[in-house]
Amino acid sequence: EPKDLEEVAKRVMEQAHALGCRILSLLEARACPTLQPGTLANSHNLWGDDGQCTLRLLHYMPMDVATLEQLKSSKEQHWRAGPHTDWCCCTLLFQRPGNDGLECAANPRAGSSQWVAVDPVPGGIAVNIGDMLARWSDNRLLSNLHRVRLPTPAECTPPRPRYSMAFFMQADKKSILKSEKYEPITAGDYILGRIKSNFATGAGAA
Repeated sequence: EPKDLEEVAKRVMEQAHALGCRILSLLEARACPTLQPGTLANSHNLWGDDGQCTLRLLHYMPMDVATLEQLKSSKEQHWRAGPHTDWCCCTLLFQRPGNDGLECAANPRAGSSQWVAVDPVPGGIAVNIGDMLARWSDNRLLSNLHRVRLPTPAECTPPRPRYSMAFFMQADKKSILKSEKYEPITAGDYILGRIKSNFATGAGAA
């Protein structure tokens, strides 16, 4: 582990958090017109017991051509990361140039299923709307689907890994998500419910 990893990671989180707050402030009037200005940004504190903002360092293992062909010949569909939406208010995704594979699509409720490549752009940051903001905004903004496809044969020759970093803007645990369509819920209970849903099984699974 690099000696300065923690220090560098904290700096990345602080800068990502500042940008995320700026983005939420720009979206607020459109997404949540009944909120007091600044509510979204002020509900996301970086440090402290109540904070839920999270940085993930993502490493997709290298794959050789033989493994790729084996997966593609299977009757099942395979991904490096399957289609999903994020649970947070918004996600800032930092991609390494040359590490293609991310694809995005509109939320199914928006009536579109077209997938579009979101290849890395030097100096660029991909931004996803998450489920928490979709709920908070009464679906004025919808969370977008995204996935990471399998590498192409060229990307497997030679096998090489894929790296990215995702910063999730998740409101503080005690922040209350109030909207017209949904029952109020704290952001902490919302995230906990989403975690539990991942492990739901049997007749009680939603």
